[in-house]
Amino acid sequence: MTKYETVYILEPSYDEVKAQEVADRVTGWLKDLGAEVVEVQKWGKRRLAYEIRKRRDGVYTMIVWNGGTVMVKELERRLRLEEDVMRALTTVHVPPELWQGMPEAEAAVAAEEGDRE
Repeated sequence: MTKYETVYILEPSYDEVKAQEVADRVTGWLKDLGAEVVEVQKWGKRRLAYEIRKRRDGVYTMIVWNGGTVMVKELERRLRLEEDVMRALTTVHVPPELWQGMPEAEAAVAAEEGDRE
């Protein structure tokens, strides 16, 4: 199983209770698919780099989980269908100790070596 991190952005009008409901729903999907949820981080309301759906702000959440590539495709499909989610992205998780304090090229090489193990 590979470790992934999924970041999604919710509508800016969402308070903590609604954001928690969506996070619970997403983690439930992951568990139903057979993934193991490692961590859920709520980053809160932040300014977007560019407008999405005529919005300048969004509520960010990151979920770190272990699973397979089929699970990634299904999770992203469900997130695209979710009306509350403005944008979502799933990437392979690289532990901070591998990239903090390293030049960018060295961090990429360390990440590739970590995937082979």
